[in-house]
Amino acid sequence: MPLFYFHLRTPAGLEPDEIGLELAGIEAAYLEACRTIPGLCADLIQEAGSPSRRSFEITDAAGTLLMEVPFSEVLDGGGKPARPPKFSSRAEQTQILIGAVREQQEAVAATLSETYRLLEQVRKACSLMC
Repeated sequence: MPLFYFHLRTPAGLEPDEIGLELAGIEAAYLEACRTIPGLCADLIQEAGSPSRRSFEITDAAGTLLMEVPFSEVLDGGGKPARPPKFSSRAEQTQILIGAVREQQEAVAATLSETYRLLEQVRKACSLMC
């Protein structure tokens, strides 16, 4: 399973997550962030004021930013996390990937046909010269 890091972005800067969590995918990471936010908010209100100016920056093991989850998204939504728009459903992701694979397959087939045509021309030219 992939490793996700939940860095805490505050008005003062970024508090890096050094440990990370192994989760099934980005949707699971998003939901984990949404589950964690209400618990953190109770502590943050006592310590530093409004938690709505904070967010989680979810990164992969390479440090690539995958998603930002503003605390306000969860707090203003009544505690019900919305599905991340980029990753709304596995079915949609699958259809997009299938379409991309088909396009690549068609491009490879066209390139292969052109290669065969050029090889045939080379063979004919060689047979005339030899």
